[in-house]
Amino acid sequence: MTWAAPLAFAWAGLTLAVLAFFLLRPRRQRLVVASLFVWRRTIRARADDTWLAWLRRHSVLLLQLLAVVVFALVLARPERLATVELGPPVALVMDVSASMAMADGDGRQRIELARAEAAAFVNSLEDERRVSLITAGAVPRTLAAQTSDRGEVTRLLSGIRAEASHGRLDAALDMARSLANPAAGGIVALFTDQPPAEASDPVYAGVRTVVVGEPAPNVALASFQVRRRLDDRDAVQGVVAVRNDGTAGAVAEVLVSAGRGSPTSRAIELAAGAREILVFDDLPAAPGYQAEVRAPDDRLPTDDLAFASLAEPSELSVVVVGNEPWPIVRALQAVPAVTAQAIAVDSYDQANSSADFYVFQGFTPEFLPPASAVFVQPRAMPALGLDSPANANTRPLAVADSPLLKSIDVGDLVSDSDVTYAVPPWAQVDLSVGERALLAHGVVYGRRTAVIGFDVAGPGVTQAPWFPVFWSNVVRWADPFAPLPDGADLEPGRPARLIPHPRADRVAVTNPGGDSTEFTVPEPAVLEVTVPGVYTVRQFVGQDLMAQTSIEFAPGLATRTVRGGDSAGPSAAVDSSQRIQDQTELWPWLAVLALALVLVEWWIFHRVRGVR
Repeated sequence: MTWAAPLAFAWAGLTLAVLAFFLLRPRRQRLVVASLFVWRRTIRARADDTWLAWLRRHSVLLLQLLAVVVFALVLARPERLATVELGPPVALVMDVSASMAMADGDGRQRIELARAEAAAFVNSLEDERRVSLITAGAVPRTLAAQTSDRGEVTRLLSGIRAEASHGRLDAALDMARSLANPAAGGIVALFTDQPPAEASDPVYAGVRTVVVGEPAPNVALASFQVRRRLDDRDAVQGVVAVRNDGTAGAVAEVLVSAGRGSPTSRAIELAAGAREILVFDDLPAAPGYQAEVRAPDDRLPTDDLAFASLAEPSELSVVVVGNEPWPIVRALQAVPAVTAQAIAVDSYDQANSSADFYVFQGFTPEFLPPASAVFVQPRAMPALGLDSPANANTRPLAVADSPLLKSIDVGDLVSDSDVTYAVPPWAQVDLSVGERALLAHGVVYGRRTAVIGFDVAGPGVTQAPWFPVFWSNVVRWADPFAPLPDGADLEPGRPARLIPHPRADRVAVTNPGGDSTEFTVPEPAVLEVTVPGVYTVRQFVGQDLMAQTSIEFAPGLATRTVRGGDSAGPSAAVDSSQRIQDQTELWPWLAVLALALVLVEWWIFHRVRGVR
């Protein structure tokens, strides 16, 4: 047994106050009587008292002392540690490609059928099974990793939607095998509308495939990319991948257009289940490109359009300021399109703050730099509304859908050196301890800012599997070149606020039709989607282009922001069975016992003995 707050044992000292009140209670009055004959039997009985009679006379005092001691135990928060054997892990892979948005004869989308099948499968598992949830979209993502919380998995399943992309089932299944290896007793279940073309396909080896939906004619754009030709930098080459998801051959027309120019078209014939790649040479340079496939009797029009642009990702410059910065620097350098460097606290130059993203480790600058900022266990910062840190003496609670805690088990973050802060008005809480925050993020003074109260420098911490995943999540959210923060969704009729780079003074938004709207900082910049397509957001410093971001939008499908090479987060192999330390809090039972003691003491005092 362990104690979460051992200092609370000091409350047991209140027993001394109870004893003092007992000893100082009013004494019985002494009266002079003519004879003691009436009281002889009472005097004789008191002389012959046993220890049980003594307990009866002092039962109220003893119950009061015992109640004080039990209340002190409750405040000390006792916890019992026990070794629990977990069953083999299970990994669910949900196909979220565009075809999953197709409605069958009953009017239900295939993604709805897949969610229902997956929920029934989860409910049929044994309680000791650990469940991981992975979506197979353009970028496979781990929504839950090795969790035993069935309610959390069910909640995450209900929020899965189809994307306007071709699902990467091979990459998602590789991630699933690393979390639940079928060769070691794990279970990998795939929920899709596309059965494997061949039973011997190694991609599906050891995978339980659940196919939803009815066969339907559908010719889809699997992918569309544009690039500059190597021999002529002024010419652009487009590569289109088309696939036939139907059960019969189909004839289709593929059209590619550059900007508002006339489209270039080609006719193709595709057998059932076939896939073909077309190359369109000598496309003119344009802000954006569109590819479209037209086929008769196509049941899913949402996967017939694709968009692309020549925007190249901006290199994100990150500076870590602190006395132990190197573990954080190594984790940041593993994130694509990020360059990170370490600076000692004494070497930090406030006047030459030219990086795009700063991590301040136990250090608070006099002024905020014009960049995103993350503060690791900072001192009090009145300018940001942060009070002095306080020790976190209880386990934190995570907020659902936190962009900083994707694919992370919160229990792995806890350590004895964690500190909490009062929640500033500009921040959203990710991890809370009572009314205080262990992790929070938000936008203040036009800068994406996060405050971290848990340890990110200890040797055991930097080697933990969650460490690189956490910093990858932080970069995704705090990237100042991405004006639409990670996790934000777009809906027609609801303008989404854009958060530009703190050094940008002008933002231009171009819709798929080519019309542009400009915003001058500090005027709030918004993105209002009206038609499907690629919306381009450009950020300027003076007349110089700082960053360009393409945001793909299709009604009913998940929004996807393209800012260069995106990749799935790292994952580590996990054994099929595992022994873990299960922690059970005992204080609720002690609280019930203390309440019962107080009630018994009241009943004895008022109903049995009476007020004396």
